[in-house]
Amino acid sequence: MRILDCVSWVALVAASVACSAPQVVARSTPEAAPVADAASPPAADASPPPVADASAPVAAVVPAAAGVRTYLGRAEDDWLREMATRPVVRVMERFHSTLFVFRLDLGDGIEVSFQPERPGQESFWKREVTSYHLARLLGIDNRVPPTVGRRVPLSVFGRWARGVNLVSDRRGMVLGSASAWVPVLERAEMHRGPGRQEWVRWMNPANVIPEASRERARQVTEVLVFDYLAANYDRWNCCNIAVDEHNNLVFRDNDAGWAPNVINNIMSPDVIRRVPRYLYESIQRVTAADIRASLQSDPMAREMPLVSSSVWEGYEGRRQALLANLRRAIARHGEAAVIAWP
Repeated sequence: MRILDCVSWVALVAASVACSAPQVVARSTPEAAPVADAASPPAADASPPPVADASAPVAAVVPAAAGVRTYLGRAEDDWLREMATRPVVRVMERFHSTLFVFRLDLGDGIEVSFQPERPGQESFWKREVTSYHLARLLGIDNRVPPTVGRRVPLSVFGRWARGVNLVSDRRGMVLGSASAWVPVLERAEMHRGPGRQEWVRWMNPANVIPEASRERARQVTEVLVFDYLAANYDRWNCCNIAVDEHNNLVFRDNDAGWAPNVINNIMSPDVIRRVPRYLYESIQRVTAADIRASLQSDPMAREMPLVSSSVWEGYEGRRQALLANLRRAIARHGEAAVIAWP
């Protein structure tokens, strides 16, 4: 069960095991595929799915131009466009922990994780979209999968939708967020015990970070900043801090952020006392107005607000609190100890 009233950021980090009940790691525990049912409607989207052609080559990933943000070798803007517009070819898997998530095949090697709207979870997919835009504006690269809002026909899910209670509109469309599928996710085991003790030491500017640990420490700093600004309280448990095949952290399951009653409770960011220079500069630069403007590029933002307008004051309060904390750390330990990476 998620707990919304941790009294401080330090307490939140120290007690995060208690704040999040163990969940199943989605990648390793797919539900069994449903038995084919001739009565189930075929998968369909706004346009008919493409017919498989064994002779047709899989679409190549076009190398991105220098300076263009990429994820898994593809430009992020390409990801967003393809994920928002391609029809669904098939549902590959369904996962369930706190939420239901579907793995969808969009053809040509493009797969997405689709988080649908359900009763009581109407805002969750919107928070995923908002969190991606925050990561992008902050300049956090290759940690948060590109995410976009879109509609998927209810008929696509067939028997996969059994027991999920999906919300569909009068046209039979299901709203949700599509994120680039991460093919490999393993538990990082950083939420308790030796793993936690190690990264807490890294965050202390009085300590020297071992050279072999500097990249991991930088990624920990990035996720701490990312979660603090978005008020995401559901990270440090068994399943929401994971690594890819290169042992790099992946920031997924970002739907717990942006809740007005949490983000407007400005907790102390004391644990964040080291950051890369680029992130220190981004925190100073990225205002609530920047996030709101960026969100307007999402297809669903043209039809509905993706987050409550009441969150922006809280975001600004957190941004200023974080900057003040980092400036105090610089005054005490020196800039080189606090701004510890380029």
